[in-house]
This record gives sequence, C-alpha cells and structure tokens, in this order.
Amino acid sequence: MELRSNKRREYRFRIESIAILLLLLILLSSLGCQSVPAETPLATFTPAPFTISIADGSATNPPNIAPSPPPSPPPTPIPTPEEFSIVWLADTQTIAYHQQNDVFQTMGEWIMANEEPLDIRYIVQTGDMVDNGFQKKQWDSFHILLDQFYGKIPYLPIAGNHDIGVKWENYRGYLDQSFVKELPKDHIFNRGRAVYAEFQAGGVDFLLIGAGWNSEVLSSYWINKTLKAHPDHVAILLFHSYTRVDGGLSRQGVFVHDTIVKNNPNVRLVLSGHLRGNGFRAEEFDDNNDGVMDRTVNAMLYNYQGYDQTNSGQIRVLTFDTATRNIHVFTYSPYTERYFRDEYFKSNEFDLENAF
Repeated sequence: MELRSNKRREYRFRIESIAILLLLLILLSSLGCQSVPAETPLATFTPAPFTISIADGSATNPPNIAPSPPPSPPPTPIPTPEEFSIVWLADTQTIAYHQQNDVFQTMGEWIMANEEPLDIRYIVQTGDMVDNGFQKKQWDSFHILLDQFYGKIPYLPIAGNHDIGVKWENYRGYLDQSFVKELPKDHIFNRGRAVYAEFQAGGVDFLLIGAGWNSEVLSSYWINKTLKAHPDHVAILLFHSYTRVDGGLSRQGVFVHDTIVKNNPNVRLVLSGHLRGNGFRAEEFDDNNDGVMDRTVNAMLYNYQGYDQTNSGQIRVLTFDTATRNIHVFTYSPYTERYFRDEYFKSNEFDLENAF
C-alpha cells in the first residue's frame, strides 16, 4: 500500500511541474518575449560613400547631409576717387638743336619737383625729341631732360619725323636709343614703331597707345587689336600728327580717324604735335548706330617749337579727376616761369568735361 502511495505522489509532482512550466511559457508569451534563433545574423552598418574628386580636390558630402553654405565673399571695395596727372612733352627739337641744356635741366628739375604735388603717373611725348635723329649731340642734349626722370616716372614716347631724319625717314637712329630698346617687348610693335602702356588710377583703367611718324598705316592692325583687347580701358592715343591748328585733320589724322578712332568706343583722347601752335577738336560718335551719341573724343595739338630761348621750355600738364571725369589742362615753362595761353580756349588753363 505504501509503495502505491509513493508512486501516486511522484506522478502528481510531475503533473504539477509540467503545469507550472506551461503557465510560465504562457506568461512569457503574453509579455511579447520571443526567442531569437541562434543562426539569425546581427544587423550590420554600412557607411554612406564619401568621395574626393582628384580633378579639383573637392569633397562630395554624404547623402542626406545638407552641405554647409559657402562663405559669403567679401564686398568689393569701392575705389577711392583720385586726381593724378600726365605730363605731355611735345616737340623739344629746337631746344635739342640749339643744345639749350639749361632749358632741359630746368624742365627736368620741375617735373621731379612736382612728381608728388601733381601725382604724375606718366610722361608721354608725341615726337620730335630732337631735330635730327642721327645727330648724337642732339640726343646727348635731350638726355639732360630725360635722365632726370627716366626710371623714376614711366615714360612713353613715339617718334616724330625729325627723330627718324627728315630726309632719310629711317627709324634706325631712333630705334637705337636706349629708352626705346628698353620698352617691354610685349608692348611694342616692330621694335618700337608703335607702343602701348596701361595703368590704373581711382578705379579707372587707362591705356596709352600710339605710333610714330609714317608707322600709322603699318601698325594700324596691331593698334586696333590692342584696343579691342582692352575694351574697358580709357584709351589715350599718341600720334605725331593728327589735329591741325584750325581743328581739322592732317593727312595722317584722316587715316587714324577713319581706321582707329571711330572704330573703337574706348578711345576718348588724342594727343599730337608736329604743326606749330595749338589746336583743339571735339567730335561725338554714335557707336551702336541708335541715333544717340555715345562718346566725345577730344583731340589736342600743342607745339611751341621754334620759340627762342627766352620763350622756351613748355610743359603741358593734364590733371585727371576720376570723380568728375574732367581733365584740367595747363601749359607752363619752368625756364621762363610763365604760363602759356591756348589759342582755342583763349586761356592759360581750361577743363575738358566728362572727358573719359
């Protein structure tokens, strides 16, 4: 009897254990707890691709990440208006012919003394530095003037008919001069028969360009090409002959006008000498053929050649105001210490308004 009773208790214990286990499984199932198969792989993280461009070194941002905005560029500074001057030397041939070295000395001293007060940026010369370009003594005399400012203030010359020999009209004597040989090779045509230079003042770009005597036709293609390569520059042309005293055009001036001046909207000023006295010409141009004038080209002639020593040494000064776009003009001889009257404007000094 006792053995049967023990078996009955053991059987009941097993049933109760199974029931408890089933209750536990039901409870775990109700709590949402599920077993994970051992063979299920863990989730892996694959980074988004990040590439670098070898061509320009720029990085490609990962997708879904907004690129940082580029930094704002600094504001373009507003140019400060300036007043500056160009010294214009015309026909100094008589001074060189008579070897009036004291006149040349005084002219050079005055230019250097006024470099800062006038803010002289350039010295230009429209030909006939000497009376005979094959006479060394005349060049030696001219160098008394030239050597005082050369290498200190930029200088741009073009040849006149006397510089190449009136009878021979050969450029060899002129082109052999050191100041011609030292002109930048990429700024000259045919060893120096035509030249150009550029500079900036008061936020305005300027182009000085010209050709010597009997080189106007030969260099016209080069000059036009250079002008068109600098469309935003204010162009100032230098020729030995352009304007006459009466305001008309010389023989060379007709060609330059029709071939160069009227075809380039950036041309605003033409300077010339050759003929004795002074003259002026203002001409309007309608560049786009819309019936409205777009620009005025001012042309000036100045040449006091042939005055005796007591009336010599003239220097013309052009002072540019980049705020008003006016040019103030006066002619002065430091040797005689007097100003010279312009016969067109009937004054020792005058202004060209809206001239560039």
